[in-house]
Amino acid sequence: MDGGGRAGGSGGLISLLDKHGAEITADLRRYCGMDILDFVRGRHSARFVLALIGTFPDDSATLAALRGGREALGWDARTYVLADLVDAVQALTHVQVAKASKNPRSVERPTPYPRPYAKKPRRPAGTSPFAAALQREVGEGGGPVLAEASAPLAETFRLPAAVLARSTAPTRPAPVRLT
Repeated sequence: MDGGGRAGGSGGLISLLDKHGAEITADLRRYCGMDILDFVRGRHSARFVLALIGTFPDDSATLAALRGGREALGWDARTYVLADLVDAVQALTHVQVAKASKNPRSVERPTPYPRPYAKKPRRPAGTSPFAAALQREVGEGGGPVLAEASAPLAETFRLPAAVLARSTAPTRPAPVRLT
């Protein structure tokens, strides 16, 4: 509960209860042994109840609801670390299998362990990450098109004329020798 702009006191608590009352009620009972009716009956102040809500652990139902819903339930810092470890082991296994393979590019990359509300990167059809990075580097005023018109990546990026001239030069300059 970062308090980022939320109203405090009774108004803030009532607002939270309106949106996530069931989760707050369950977590107050689970973690604090308290009933939310104690607030309604005047036994506890709004400030006290908000302080208790602020101490809920990362895997509480209230924080999952604030993060977006049931999908985030149970995801605390340890769970994210375990998911990162699973991804690291899969990446290392992928590298070892690709290294031992006759055709390393044919080995399929592992998919990351699913995380709650993970946004999948979207890429326009027909572009590669390399082409997108090169386009950002070169800008719109690049040189002639590198790909042939029949290639699937045609018109995805342009190289500056100076770079293209260097790459098509028939002879290379002599290496510099230090004396």
